[in-house]
Amino acid sequence: MASFFPHLTSTEAAPTSRVILSVYRHAFSEQVSLGTLRPIVLPYHLFSLILLVIYLSLPHKNYPLIYAARWPLLGFITWFQWQKLWKTSSMNYCVGLGAGLSTAWVMVWSWCLLVFMRPQWDAKRVQRIRIQFNDTNSTMVRHVCGPEISEDAKNFRERKILHEDLVVLKEVALKTKTDQVTYRYYWQSYPETLRERLSWAADLVLNFRGPGWNWAISPLPSLPPHILQQLGESVPTQAYSNTSSTGLRRFNTRRELYRSRMPRLIFSYFLMDILKVIMMEDPYYKFGPTTYALPRHLQPLSPFAIHIYRQCLSSGTIIAGIAMLNHLLALIFSVVCGPKVFGLRGEAWYYPSTWGPFSNIFSKGLGGLWGNYWHQSFRQGFTAPTNYLIRNGYIKAHSSATMLTALILAFGISGFVHWAGSVTLYAETYPSHLILFFALNGFGILVQSTFCALLRPQIKALSKNVRYTGNLIYTLVWMFSTGWILADDFARGGLWLWEPIPFSPLRGLGFGEPDAGWWCWSYMGIGWYSGKNWWESGISL
Repeated sequence: MASFFPHLTSTEAAPTSRVILSVYRHAFSEQVSLGTLRPIVLPYHLFSLILLVIYLSLPHKNYPLIYAARWPLLGFITWFQWQKLWKTSSMNYCVGLGAGLSTAWVMVWSWCLLVFMRPQWDAKRVQRIRIQFNDTNSTMVRHVCGPEISEDAKNFRERKILHEDLVVLKEVALKTKTDQVTYRYYWQSYPETLRERLSWAADLVLNFRGPGWNWAISPLPSLPPHILQQLGESVPTQAYSNTSSTGLRRFNTRRELYRSRMPRLIFSYFLMDILKVIMMEDPYYKFGPTTYALPRHLQPLSPFAIHIYRQCLSSGTIIAGIAMLNHLLALIFSVVCGPKVFGLRGEAWYYPSTWGPFSNIFSKGLGGLWGNYWHQSFRQGFTAPTNYLIRNGYIKAHSSATMLTALILAFGISGFVHWAGSVTLYAETYPSHLILFFALNGFGILVQSTFCALLRPQIKALSKNVRYTGNLIYTLVWMFSTGWILADDFARGGLWLWEPIPFSPLRGLGFGEPDAGWWCWSYMGIGWYSGKNWWESGISL
């Protein structure tokens, strides 16, 4: 980056984001043409996931050789992802970050599914059978998420379920004297037919938090009570409250999800516009730590005040950006497409809220921030190694050694994933700083939990308000003491040059940089990439 702009020596006003991006795009295009870098290419960058789905679609419970083949497959995926990591970037900085995150995550997720879990033995997903009665002759038509099942279906489990409920369902249909459609839910273990196995395996590979699976991460709310009853599971009291123990919310209808997520999406959209305009006034968000002149509103502030201001702005933008993406995806998959396109995976309860309430920080401190408040999208991959060690008797659950192991593995893996995201950002970064940031936060949780364990009697004697205040203060002090490590690297890598929204009302009204306008996506970066080999060619991002 220093070779492009004198951001560590000049005290003049910084160039605008459009000028910076224009220079970077030209340099990036030259490197792509020389073959030293390449953009994300589809489907080339999906090969590892495709291989995972294909392998998991092959029955191997009774075939030791096929099961043993997971090791060479895992070795190939790890090698393929690793070599891809060092050659991939993008001039869309969000995509550039995502390239590294996804590359590392596929490695982590592959180890999770092929080593730390045994999906074909243990994993089950919720599936449903569609049952329809006709009031004229009580004819029954059965579907599993849409496709019809013939009368001579060989799936004994499905026929048994239908037989158990047939009498009750007929009575309902006859009483109402109209066509009746109802659903029967059941646990679907590893299926028998290839078509169902492919669907089952794809759902498993693409489902990181596990809603609708028996391995769903613990912070998620339970399944709806009527589904739990049909599954033969006990119905906890909390299932009727629609919230989990950590405060995540379940939506029972698509209308309910729409009313909750749509206003938040709109709010996040306008908030991102405001934050983007504010950020581009400060050269820090273009280059990271820099000598370029500060904007007028920051010049009177002390270095400490600027430090706090930048961390707050960076944190708020990260949270708003992730929230906007999650709201958008939930609305697309459940409200726009819904069950007609995605079957059961289009139901509203499949998309619980992403962020826990802030009260988790009051009650649990730094551990509550990372374990309950922050989004838990990658939790299964972070905790699977520890759960594997417990399950196989290598360590004892709830012991001090287990807690230490869990912290090291979870924050170590998280550091690795985010390190990879820093590697694939086009501008110059210090990827090791991301590992340091997550290591320090794991250490911070250890310090707080050890301190609380040693002083448990004295802490219990304090009032709830005092304990909550102490947790909040500790969390804020620790985050402000370490957050600059991550914030500086994101800014240094040019992440905030990314345009999160297509239309900017504020910039259309004249706010922001002088060359900015209402249309923000003038450069999409989508095209065709021709690689050295045919399988390396495809749509570039």
